[in-house]
Amino acid sequence: MRQHLIPLERCEVCVGAGFIQGIFHRMDCAGCNGGGFVMPDGTALDYPRLVEQLRLRLAISGAERKRLQQALERAGLQPVEGAESGYQGNNKKGAGGAHFTGD
Repeated sequence: MRQHLIPLERCEVCVGAGFIQGIFHRMDCAGCNGGGFVMPDGTALDYPRLVEQLRLRLAISGAERKRLQQALERAGLQPVEGAESGYQGNNKKGAGGAHFTGD
């Protein structure tokens, strides 16, 4: 069975937070079952369906982020190297010009 996206809206009870702050503790929002999202008619999703919808949205946003990152790299606007590039070679920031990263 193929899973499909269901249009969801932000819960108006908790304003999308998934919890309500009580006087002494935080409680899961009863309006959205703690998910922060509801169906367009305002009904809450059950947990398995909520997890499925959030997982699908996470996969879609991850793929979109990867596609946009590749487009930036092709345009030369984003460096291809990662954080490890700061650890390569000598940056001459330590005592006497030694390598120092500040970690």
